[in-house]
Amino acid sequence: MGRVLIITSPNSTSLQRVSNDIAKVFNERKDELGITKAEVSLARVIKPSSYKDVDLTIVVMVMDPVYVKGYAYIVWYQRQKQKNAVLYTTVEGKIIYSDIDKWMIRDLSAIANSEYTAEKLKEYGMKVDQIIYHGVDVDRIQKFADNREFARENLGLSESDFVVGYIAGCYARKGHDKFAEVIPLVTKIDPSIKFVVVTQQKCAQYYSSLDNTKVITRFGLMSEDEVYSLYSAFDLYAQASLAEGFGLPVLEALASGLPVVHVDYKPLSEITTADTSFRVQARGINYIKELGAIKYELHIYHPKEFAEEILKAKEAILSDREGYRERAVKRASEFDIHKVYNAFVEIYKSGKVQDVL
Repeated sequence: MGRVLIITSPNSTSLQRVSNDIAKVFNERKDELGITKAEVSLARVIKPSSYKDVDLTIVVMVMDPVYVKGYAYIVWYQRQKQKNAVLYTTVEGKIIYSDIDKWMIRDLSAIANSEYTAEKLKEYGMKVDQIIYHGVDVDRIQKFADNREFARENLGLSESDFVVGYIAGCYARKGHDKFAEVIPLVTKIDPSIKFVVVTQQKCAQYYSSLDNTKVITRFGLMSEDEVYSLYSAFDLYAQASLAEGFGLPVLEALASGLPVVHVDYKPLSEITTADTSFRVQARGINYIKELGAIKYELHIYHPKEFAEEILKAKEAILSDREGYRERAVKRASEFDIHKVYNAFVEIYKSGKVQDVL
């Protein structure tokens, strides 16, 4: 019997969700594939020798040279032992090159999670084997569609409120300070629009003076079921982040039947379509070094223009709510985990060991 192991960081909620969904796809087909069980490991201590009995190792990790080295070494080690191993990665800007890291470029290749990530990896000098987009379990998320009344009641919202949601950790690139400028511009014109923001405690300060905004400071602590139920309370999802390597909440929102307001940049514009999104023009690009060895690529927008898109979205949704819901779910279905993560199943079935370059 074969063994599949998905290894990821204990510090990334989104990458853990991706890893769990990849494992689910394998486990649903384990009898057909002849595997015992696909497991997810939140690796805190990197010991490649512990993985010698694994037939396919999938490392799901951000391509930040400061943090990825140990994980990348697992892939290198497995390939040296003639075991199948892949590095499935994402990045949100320019990777800062160092001679110390040149072995990764020389000896490894990667699978990118978006066209944007693939472009940045190639700029860094890394070979990209293919693009496998992140996926979403559409059927599972759709089961929470009927939770709307209950979810709104828990938030202290009425059915007459038009609710805009945003879910993101507390990092500068997530744009909480800028989104907090958008909200009063919206409510000055339409006070019936309410906002729900899920983030961490240190970012709650940006919204403290906004009466029409409920902040939930449990980002990273909520179960997947809690998050999926929360989407059912929203009428519109706002992805206010300035940089992304993919943008999993955008895909989850679409699977919940929600159109999305976002700044018009890849990879967000790879996920949504013109008829499932309201796009805000990026007026410039800045770079910041927030963590590790990445210059995060920030797509700067005008708060007034973001506010205008939210107001436009409300009018459009109220006139064609069911149409938007159907188009959003249809688009999300193109990224269903059983479609996109089947590519990893094919890698397992091929049995082909990637060469060390």
